[in-house]
Amino acid sequence: MPLNLTSLGCASALPTKENFFTAHVLHVRGRSFLLDCGEGTQLRLKQLGISSGSIDRVFITHLHADHVFGLPGLLSSMHLLERKKPFYIHAPAGMEKMISFYFDFLGREDSSFPIVHEPVEGDGVFTVFEGDTVHVQAFPLYHGIPSYGYLFKEVPVRKSCPRSVAYCTDTAPFPELATWVKGVDLLFHEATYLDEDLEAAEKYKHSTARQAAQTALEAGVGTLLLGHFSSRYKDNSAFLEQAREVFPNTELSTEGCVFTVPRNENV
Repeated sequence: MPLNLTSLGCASALPTKENFFTAHVLHVRGRSFLLDCGEGTQLRLKQLGISSGSIDRVFITHLHADHVFGLPGLLSSMHLLERKKPFYIHAPAGMEKMISFYFDFLGREDSSFPIVHEPVEGDGVFTVFEGDTVHVQAFPLYHGIPSYGYLFKEVPVRKSCPRSVAYCTDTAPFPELATWVKGVDLLFHEATYLDEDLEAAEKYKHSTARQAAQTALEAGVGTLLLGHFSSRYKDNSAFLEQAREVFPNTELSTEGCVFTVPRNENV
């Protein structure tokens, strides 16, 4: 079965008329996993025909607003739809405060379904979830607050060759990352800035498109998918041009894009 990544939004700290905040859905053999949950996520799910009821887990990279402010609305809608099965939130410490605020703001102490915060904290690469279709590992990123990338490894069926996806946003480049995502079929990597704004990337601990491509090259990944673009740029084609100078097999994450993960022919 195909392994697909659907882009709900690919903007960074400020949205544009074309781009929503960061959120993606990874579809693995009939299971759907939400990656980050920026403002507007539930609207994007509706627009793209993805049922919120099909999502059991969300994996949050960090607690900056553009990655988490869609959660309260999503949880509220799930409650109104009388969801019963648990919803698991894999996120760094501090997420429990947002969940508490959610209940305080609504003026009630329960939900139609269990909300389970699974804290993400650790060094190196460590396991955060083992399911029947996919195993998920996390690893620290280099950003201004505790941030984690996620590595999704498909559980093999019979003699099938399992596929893998790494999701890395937000982060500045650092040496260990290429080792941790080595050989993955698809690397989603933030590309907030272009070359001319390298100083801003360094200041805010983000990456340029070229730096993301360099990580992909060092890691020997199959395909690089860029996202998390700054609103200062009106044309995203330059991201693709700069990245492909280093790593030719690069694509852009675009609104509503459904990207089928190809196998890495390099491994």
